[in-house]
Amino acid sequence: MKKVMRATRWLALSFSLVAAAVLGDSPENKQALATTPAALVEMLTDAAFLPPEQYLEKIEAARQQHSAAIGLTQLPQYLDADKDPRASIKARELSDYSQTLVDIAQRSRDEGEILWGRIQGTVYERQTLEWIYRELQSFGLKDVHYDPFPSQYPQWRPTTCALSVRSAPTFEAGQTYSFKDPITAFVSATTPIGGIEAQMVYVGDGTAAELQGRDLTGKILLLRGRTEPSALLNTARTAYSRLATGNYGMPAGVVVWWDVPNAKQVAGRVGAPGGGDSIGEALPWTTIGNDAGLYLRKLLDRVTPEQPVVVRLEVQGQMESGAQRMSGNTYAMLPGQSGDYIVIPTHVDGYFYGVHDNGASVALNLALARYYAQIPIAERQHGLIFLFQGDHEVPGVGGTLPFIAKYQKLMEQNLLLVLRPEHLGMNRPMDEGLLVAKSNIADPLMLLVTNRSPLLIDLFKRAASRYGIAMGDLVYIDPAADEAAFHPPYNDLNAISSGWIQTGKFYHSTSDFDAGGVDFDQIEKLARAHAFIIDELGQVSKADLHRGGRPVPEKSIYQSDLLKILMGNN
Repeated sequence: MKKVMRATRWLALSFSLVAAAVLGDSPENKQALATTPAALVEMLTDAAFLPPEQYLEKIEAARQQHSAAIGLTQLPQYLDADKDPRASIKARELSDYSQTLVDIAQRSRDEGEILWGRIQGTVYERQTLEWIYRELQSFGLKDVHYDPFPSQYPQWRPTTCALSVRSAPTFEAGQTYSFKDPITAFVSATTPIGGIEAQMVYVGDGTAAELQGRDLTGKILLLRGRTEPSALLNTARTAYSRLATGNYGMPAGVVVWWDVPNAKQVAGRVGAPGGGDSIGEALPWTTIGNDAGLYLRKLLDRVTPEQPVVVRLEVQGQMESGAQRMSGNTYAMLPGQSGDYIVIPTHVDGYFYGVHDNGASVALNLALARYYAQIPIAERQHGLIFLFQGDHEVPGVGGTLPFIAKYQKLMEQNLLLVLRPEHLGMNRPMDEGLLVAKSNIADPLMLLVTNRSPLLIDLFKRAASRYGIAMGDLVYIDPAADEAAFHPPYNDLNAISSGWIQTGKFYHSTSDFDAGGVDFDQIEKLARAHAFIIDELGQVSKADLHRGGRPVPEKSIYQSDLLKILMGNN
C-alpha cells in the first residue's frame, strides 16, 4: 500500500511540474535576446541604423569584445620545402611584385580617376607594361618585347558617379548625406549634369514576384545585387533588364547594392555576359557597397507616405575609342630544345587594386620568368613565353589576339600548351556572421583543360597534392578569358589551354587588398606548383597532350543553356 501511495505522489509531482512548465512557471531563460516579437523588433530597430563609416566602426568594436586573432599561418605545402628544387620562389618576392602593381593602381586614384586601377588603355596600364619590361630585362632575359597597340574595343570612362540622400525620415530640415564610393564601372546611360532627383524605392532582388503590381515610373530604384558567386555572374544582370523593359513603369535610374562583405567598391556589370555591356545604356545606374546599401535600405525601412526617401543620382561619362586608349603586350621568349613553346598569359589590367584579378597571377608569372631565366637551355626541353597582356577586361579577350597575329606561324606549328593562371590566391574566410576572420586555406580553384587530356588532368592533380593546392573535383573545358584567342572562333590553332582559376565573392572588388583577401603564402605554393607542371611537361610531346582528348564545345559558355538556367533563376 505504501508503495502505491509513493508512486501516486511521484506521478502527481511530475504532472505538476509539467503543468507549471506549460503555464509559464519554468526557470528564466538567461540568454534569450527577447521573448516576444514586439520586444525583439523594438530592440533591433535602431541597433544597426548608422551611416556606413559609423556602422563599420561599431561592428568591429563589438566583434573585438567577443574574439581575438591568434596569428594563424597558411597550411604549408606537403612537399618538404628543404628538398623542393623550386624553393627559391618565395612569398616575399611575389608580394613585392604585387605591391608595385598596387602602387600603380593607387596612383590612378590619387590622380583623380573615378574608375581607378590599372585600367585597360590608360597610362596606368602602360606604366605597368613598361615596368614589367624592365623587370624581365633585369632577370637576364634577352628576347624581351613591348608591343603597344590601340585598345581593340571602345572603353567606358566615367567622369562623375555621385549619389546622395536629399531628404529622408529621421533627417533634419536641410540635412543630406553623400555616399563616398559609388561607381559605375561599365557603360551607362547618363543623367543631366547635376543629376536627377527622385523618390527612391526598394525593389529587393528585382524578381517578377517582387515587382508585380508596382508602378516604378520616375523613381530611382535600390536593387539588391547578389553575387552568385561573384559580380561576374550576379542577379542584377537579369533584374536590371527586367526593370529597363518598362513593364513596371520606366524608372529614372537604378542603384545596385552589392552583397560583397568588406568591399567599398565592386566593378560589377548589369549587362549580358560575354560582352553585352551595352544593355547598361538603357537606364542611368551606379553601384554601392554592402554597408552603404544597408544604410540606404534602413532609411527606406522608415518611409511613410508623408516622408519618402529622396535621392540625387548623377552619372556622367563617355565611350573612348582605341585611338584614345593605347594598350599593349610585354613578353619574354625563352627557347627550349624541342622548339615548341608553353605560353603563360596573364593580363595586367584590373579594377581598383587588382590583386586578385589579376596582380597576384602577374606576380606569379614574373617569378616564373626570373626562376627559368637562371636555368640553362640544356636543362629546358620546351620553350617558355611569359606573356603579360593588356586590353583584357572589356570584353575579356584582349592582348592575346594581337600577340597571335604577330606570331601566327609559330603558334600554328610550335604551340605546345597555353598555361593560364588567373584569379589566384584568394583566402577562404571563416564567416559565422557574428564573427568573421581569415582562415588558413585558400578558396578552391577550378581547373581548365580544354581537351580534357588525361595526362594534363593528372599532372595538375599531382601538382595540387605536392603543394597543398585546394581545388574542386571537376575540370571545365570552355576557354572563356584571354586563352579563348587560341581557339575558334578567334583562331584555329588546334591549341590546348589549361590553368587554375577562382572567381568568387571578392572578384572585381576592393576587398582583395583592403581586407587582405589574397595570401602570398598561397601564391608561393601556386608559383612552385606551376614550375612543377612546366618541369613535368618537359617529358611529354604535343601528341601526348592530345592523346585521349576531346573537342572544345562549339557553343561558348557565355551562350550556353547552363548560363541561361542560372540567370533564369533571377
